[in-house]
Amino acid sequence: MKKKWNVLLLGSGGREHAIAHSILKSPLLDSLKVYPGNGGFDSELVIPPGILGWKPTDKKNFQDYIKGKFDLVIVGPEDPLVAGVADWCKEIHIPCFGPSAYCAQIEGSKDFAKKLMKQANVPTAKHETFSDFDSSWSYVQKQGVPIVIKADGLAAGKGVTVCTELQQAELALKEIFLDQKFGSSGEKVVIEDFLEGEEASVFAICDGEDFILLPTAQDHKRAYDGDKGPNTGGMGAYCPAPIANKLVMDQVSQDIVAPILHIFRTIGQPYVGVLYVGLMIDKNSQVKVVEFNCRFGDPETQAVLQLVEDDLLNIFYQASNGKLKSLPEVKISQDSASIIVLAAEGYPGDYVKNIDLKDFDKARSENDDVIIFHAGTIRSADGNLLSSGGRILGIVNRSKTLAESIDKNYSFLNNRSIPSTFYRKDIGRRAL
Repeated sequence: MKKKWNVLLLGSGGREHAIAHSILKSPLLDSLKVYPGNGGFDSELVIPPGILGWKPTDKKNFQDYIKGKFDLVIVGPEDPLVAGVADWCKEIHIPCFGPSAYCAQIEGSKDFAKKLMKQANVPTAKHETFSDFDSSWSYVQKQGVPIVIKADGLAAGKGVTVCTELQQAELALKEIFLDQKFGSSGEKVVIEDFLEGEEASVFAICDGEDFILLPTAQDHKRAYDGDKGPNTGGMGAYCPAPIANKLVMDQVSQDIVAPILHIFRTIGQPYVGVLYVGLMIDKNSQVKVVEFNCRFGDPETQAVLQLVEDDLLNIFYQASNGKLKSLPEVKISQDSASIIVLAAEGYPGDYVKNIDLKDFDKARSENDDVIIFHAGTIRSADGNLLSSGGRILGIVNRSKTLAESIDKNYSFLNNRSIPSTFYRKDIGRRAL
């Protein structure tokens, strides 16, 4: 019989809650601990605050704490990966599902990602990189709009501006370079041509050489119905995405993921973990890469993982040890899944906090048709569930059809009234 594993999961969002939900089903799991977690996790799973961290100064404390306790570390968000947590694990011989700090630059620096794509001949938008306001603004004026301006470093999903007017582009560049809105993440900008088409998200689980593609998803980035309002971290998603047909997936496999993994291998930095491929798909099903991320997307993960019918923990463990080939073909359900995000009033700007969520706390055990994944939630000292973030909860359903999945999520939400919250009413309508 296989040994059971003690697992540490890093992260605090809906993505991590969904990962935990899947791996807790595994017969190979001995114990799971989560850090820092959120209000949706059972208290016995959560490591107390202040124990771990991923600043460079936290390295020794982190290694001392996990050594001898865990057989696998799973990293949810990008910050720990960019900081080097996977490297810290490798030094003390603990497998980590997540790329090294070098490989995590594929998300940590858009300039790095663009150079890598050029080296691997991966299709993407025409682009230039700048490190000052004057030269970048001059380039934008010459190129015209629409155009896309991206802060080079991590910016919590808020460093990208799609500019349809020159005034908008000038403001974005001033915020990055003159106001230093994104700090060191805005020391450089990547300015690229606007791409026409439909976006889709693809997750590749990689072991350094081989990879598995999970079902495609389509995210809804704008805050309000009809794709209006500011960009957010994501207001909902569904999968599979009909736009990602076989031609698209063949391109993703052959022209994007395989060449990128090959480049990393040839420079002695094999890519292990999730490679998120953000695609733009044109009317002829030709693809270009909008962005890469070094982790699962949020909220797409919450829907995508519902369709994975094999043991997710075993998949992660084998990938972390370079042994994906040892697995049979991963079973993927033919169902559909969707997620609707419940957000706090004001998000993605200044938003309301400490919203009472007791109705949703009870609802977890009352309704088998949906799963509630927590994102921005906390427990008060007396155990009450309160909101703490802009995206509070994800309402998820898996059904035979996408229409049925979406209807069940909205039926659940429409029967509950939570003050100071909102959600989009048109998730998945494009696919339907």
